[in-house]
Amino acid sequence: DKIVVRGEAVVSTQSTGECASQRGFVRISPLCQRDVLSQILYPVRQVFSRIRDKRPDEDLVEYLTTGRYQFFVDNLLPRLQRGDVTNVVILIPSYYDFVRVRNYFKKENLKFSQLSEYSSNKTITNVRRDFAEGNIKYLLTTERFFFFKRYKLSKVGQVLFYESPVYAECYTHYLNMLAEDGAVSTLLYNKLDGERLERIVGEQQCKQLINSQQTTHVLMSE
Repeated sequence: DKIVVRGEAVVSTQSTGECASQRGFVRISPLCQRDVLSQILYPVRQVFSRIRDKRPDEDLVEYLTTGRYQFFVDNLLPRLQRGDVTNVVILIPSYYDFVRVRNYFKKENLKFSQLSEYSSNKTITNVRRDFAEGNIKYLLTTERFFFFKRYKLSKVGQVLFYESPVYAECYTHYLNMLAEDGAVSTLLYNKLDGERLERIVGEQQCKQLINSQQTTHVLMSE
């Protein structure tokens, strides 16, 4: 009878392009009352890095998956490797993307650990201990791990969001675990991430991030 979507880019495009309805189309989006930046406990340098726009002849799903992955591998990861920061948390909302990035780390023999919704309690305990002791350079994790576990990590050096998390509280949860001195986070986004991004930074700031000609923006929480 009718199509109801939450507003995510892939679902919205597939429903309008591949589905048909004789009774019309209904799109439901949550009302964003305010951002969550005020929930960050101390100053954090928040870097928002926009990946390239979708090409006209490019498939949307291919762009959202491979485009983001290539940007991460070609641009962001080399910068992390050149730095001397350890205890880097890389949060990847989609489990599909998580597996893809994890396989790349394995192929390149990068030192890392992982926590997902499928990790055993023993694995979680061991990884948290090794992370606190500074024995893990990169920790790959999923948003579903946050959703179900809500663990805190000690001595987080930097947080990288592979994509805007679905739940805005996930953003502040990890930022509030950063060491207070020189705290830095990075979030990758594109023009189709507006709905998720708005729940984090608010409507006005989201419009600036989406419409700006700049590809890098820095916010400083107070």
